[in-house]
Amino acid sequence: MPISFLDKNFGSTFFSLLDSTKKKIRIISPFIGYKTALALVNFIEETDNELDCVLITRFDREDFIKGVSSFTGLELLKKAGVKMYALQGLHTKLYIFDNESIIMGSANFTFNGFYKNHEFGIFMEEEREFSVECNNYFDGLLKDIKNHGDWEITQDLIAKEKPYCDDAVTGRAHSQKKPRKNELPVTIQPNRVKWGATLDLHSQQPLDDKEEKDIIEEILKEETENQIQIRNTGIWLKFEGNSENRIPNHLTYFERRKKEHRKRTFFPKPPSGIKSGQLLFMTMVSRDKEDKGTPIIVGYATTSGFSERNVVNDKTSSNADRNRYPYYVELLSGKFLKAPIKNGITLRELARELQTDLYPNPKSNFSEIIYTHRQKSHLQVTERAHDYIMQRLDTLFKEFGYEEL
Repeated sequence: MPISFLDKNFGSTFFSLLDSTKKKIRIISPFIGYKTALALVNFIEETDNELDCVLITRFDREDFIKGVSSFTGLELLKKAGVKMYALQGLHTKLYIFDNESIIMGSANFTFNGFYKNHEFGIFMEEEREFSVECNNYFDGLLKDIKNHGDWEITQDLIAKEKPYCDDAVTGRAHSQKKPRKNELPVTIQPNRVKWGATLDLHSQQPLDDKEEKDIIEEILKEETENQIQIRNTGIWLKFEGNSENRIPNHLTYFERRKKEHRKRTFFPKPPSGIKSGQLLFMTMVSRDKEDKGTPIIVGYATTSGFSERNVVNDKTSSNADRNRYPYYVELLSGKFLKAPIKNGITLRELARELQTDLYPNPKSNFSEIIYTHRQKSHLQVTERAHDYIMQRLDTLFKEFGYEEL
């Protein structure tokens, strides 16, 4: 088969080849996206064959802070048995299927790289001489990485690194707040911490080393004010609790609602924007596993929407706090994590993974992404956020179990 050029259809070509892959796949990509990782994991779990999958990538803190590489994607791959190794300074993108079919070019293993960005590459089948060279390149690179130390990405490594990145995202949000009068704006410096093999004269750096290294490429897309468009998605984060009265993170959702109406959630002002059939992701203002204050998603419910009649009064109210939150919507059906709140999905994770794709009205910096929810009882999110949260909740439901409304 002659060599084909790819200036689009990277994703469809990749997954078409994956469908016919019987034994093994080799991937080299600096960035790993959540959606592409999930699709690969689904294929691995559904196939009758034991697919041998090895991946070489970067493990740079700045990549995770900016959301160009996904911790959640790496976790999914790791749980599916994919072997992953870290190499500093990696820029190659190469995909090898059963030692025979090859894709190479500019596209990272991410949704944007496969479907949205302007990319260019080549696709080859039945080009034995070239396939041998590509396989030799991968095997040689992997051998060099292993010879330079233990650079396999583990679940423990991912878990250890997550809090650093979440703190960095929150820290940048704080530094990007509007400066007070006579204060100079803070200049954000890229995080230089990297982990992985270094196949050159530079020494390896541990994850907590603050010594400066090469500046990584700036890949955050920019969006001008003229391009910003507010969209009504009908998908909401519904916050319960507040920063002055955080919900204990050792309770499950229904344990903390024992003294409250099981099928109602309350608001300080009439939530007239919430309509019948819309979805609420129930989000507890609590503390995560690292004891960091953050909202945490623990489940979802559909609602009948807000009506002017949905106001508590002295006869129906059994909770003194209802004076502060007198309005409510009814919850019709839903599923909630059967585990302590701290095991849910934190807003810090959403900010890290989705960045400017979290809210329908895109935010221009970390400060707006992290702090938009403050003083709000509910907040709309994007369709992409909906898909991400639903997929993550499904994983958590399988791990911890769930309770239905």
